[in-house]
Amino acid sequence: MKYVFIINPAAGKGGKAEETAKHIRSFFKNRKEEISIYLSKCPGDAIRFGKEYPIAEDEEVCFVACGGDGTFYETVNGAFGRPGASFAVYPCGSGNDFIKSIGGKPEDYLDLEKLVNGSTKVLDAIDCSGRICSNVCNIGLDSVICDRIPKYKHIPGVSGSMAYNISVLTTVLGGMFTGLAKPMKFTFEDGEVLEGKFLISVFGNGKIYGGGYHPVPMAELDDGIMDFCTIADASVLKIAKLIGIYKKGEHIENPAFNGLLTIRRCTKTKIESPEDMTVCVDGEIFKSKCVEVKMLPSSLPFRVPAFD
Repeated sequence: MKYVFIINPAAGKGGKAEETAKHIRSFFKNRKEEISIYLSKCPGDAIRFGKEYPIAEDEEVCFVACGGDGTFYETVNGAFGRPGASFAVYPCGSGNDFIKSIGGKPEDYLDLEKLVNGSTKVLDAIDCSGRICSNVCNIGLDSVICDRIPKYKHIPGVSGSMAYNISVLTTVLGGMFTGLAKPMKFTFEDGEVLEGKFLISVFGNGKIYGGGYHPVPMAELDDGIMDFCTIADASVLKIAKLIGIYKKGEHIENPAFNGLLTIRRCTKTKIESPEDMTVCVDGEIFKSKCVEVKMLPSSLPFRVPAFD
């Protein structure tokens, strides 16, 4: 197994790329495993790198994303589907939600001994209009919140989860004047149609996003199914009362969500709106009036550390 470490110099608060690279080189100095280290240069560069990196026939290459969920998104979207390619996470970013659905502690993933002694597990992934999603694809209020996080997370003393919470507060308060819900139409693979104005819509492969929110606590990374959750339009006051319940994942059968919540499982869905929808794929944003999501079962080889 060859390990290719893709380091995002801007991950977290930035400034730790050389320290991370030095630690990696030191660990592998007297070991038999071959390694390569690459520092991404700009947004999207890790995708290009993963597509172009040479993989010999019958060679096994593990691409290790050194950063947060955004770095893992780019690493996966670069080498996804390439013969011999697998993926791992070295979590040194401001958001590391994907690994929370797998288990273990962040320090387990930062332990290179556990990485090389781990095992490769084949997980599912989601195709969101051509973008590969390993964790959660969401549309609506939470996507707008995510889109605004960067302007808060670089404030001294503000963590990734704190930046998310600040963005939640400012976005919801701003919605008192502009409205928060979007008109959307969901067409599922079995022909069922759901139409109306919705605040939050989530397709989950993993359970957790946004630094600790649990929109689909029943989701599993290897069951071949997307777990879908959507919340219909509600007043800002109502949202303020419900957001804490939603964050904990206690909304599924909570009577406070009666008439607002739709939960189901699916493998393919088309989402349409007369307005541009803000779509978030593992923290990466794009806008479109039409989005198609579909499950890609057993498509993401992931290196799981050797947990104690």
